[in-house]
Amino acid sequence: MRAAVFYGPNNIEIRDVEFKLDQTEIALKVNACAVCGYDARVYRNGHRKVKPPVILGHEICGEALEEIKTPMGVLKPGTRIAVSPVIPCLSCMYCKDQQYNLCNNLKEIGSTVDGGFAEYIKIPQQIIKIGGLIPVPDNLSNEEAALLEPLACCLNGFSRFDQIDKDKNVLILGDGPIGLLHLQLSKTLYHAKTIVVGKIPFRMQKAKSMGADAVFLFDNKTENNIMDFTDGEGVSRIIIATSNPETLPFVKKVASKNSKINLFAGFSSDNTFEVDPNWLHYNQVSIFGSFSSTPDMLRKAAKLASDGEIDLSKIVTEKCSLNQIKHAISATEEFHGLRTIIDRF
Repeated sequence: MRAAVFYGPNNIEIRDVEFKLDQTEIALKVNACAVCGYDARVYRNGHRKVKPPVILGHEICGEALEEIKTPMGVLKPGTRIAVSPVIPCLSCMYCKDQQYNLCNNLKEIGSTVDGGFAEYIKIPQQIIKIGGLIPVPDNLSNEEAALLEPLACCLNGFSRFDQIDKDKNVLILGDGPIGLLHLQLSKTLYHAKTIVVGKIPFRMQKAKSMGADAVFLFDNKTENNIMDFTDGEGVSRIIIATSNPETLPFVKKVASKNSKINLFAGFSSDNTFEVDPNWLHYNQVSIFGSFSSTPDMLRKAAKLASDGEIDLSKIVTEKCSLNQIKHAISATEEFHGLRTIIDRF
């Protein structure tokens, strides 16, 4: 099959590679695979989890080539499938609690094993056993279906907030695809007053068109703008949906008492987040992370998109062939548009 093989930083090539299954794996045809910021960062810098050569890509819409028996029912040949990329061990304490994204021995499609920038992808039995193959609703395109995985990750992040009332202010730091998915969830599921802070004019305009109550440029005026918008109270729910390390000290300036801060994005290993423990204690502030998602959240994401509550088409801004993988990665890391999708192999 043809695949984009990652050999190391700044080295990815289209190759004909052997595609061979073992007895425990099944194959899916890849219909679409989105390029995310993680893929771009791995391409440019490598990653501790990624041992080349490997095929990247984990936001996948596939298609069944044979009948697949899953815990949720039988998937017939030709069924389009959204893939949960987490490959759990099924034996650690987190797997036993169905928190598969926290598995102590976690492997991941498109990171530790071959992913979706290829004509076909191997699916191990662990993914099938946990219900990680979700049928794609007929009213979603292949490109939209590829974005169900990041939407599920955003749902996981929101699940860590105990409650979001209409009178709460939600701040999203980051105007990229993930930030705008968080925006749609904040407005659709919680009807919360939502602020988006960004840096890219096109994306900031998108945020306005998607219903953000306020959109601010990230500069030396941002703190005052947010405090004015919240009548001096600050923000009670904050989502850091960007890898920009400048956002880490910034949140302490605009967080209200009893606020909750979600570190959604990953950061480079040399970034640190220094916090005064007395600030946390006396203001009753909570800081937590969220990582990936579970099959249940992927299933919920599919329903939200199918029901029209979340519009994934607004996130897709470019479609490319596999031969254009380097262009797709560059577009992602240079913030051109929103999500670029590989949909021709």
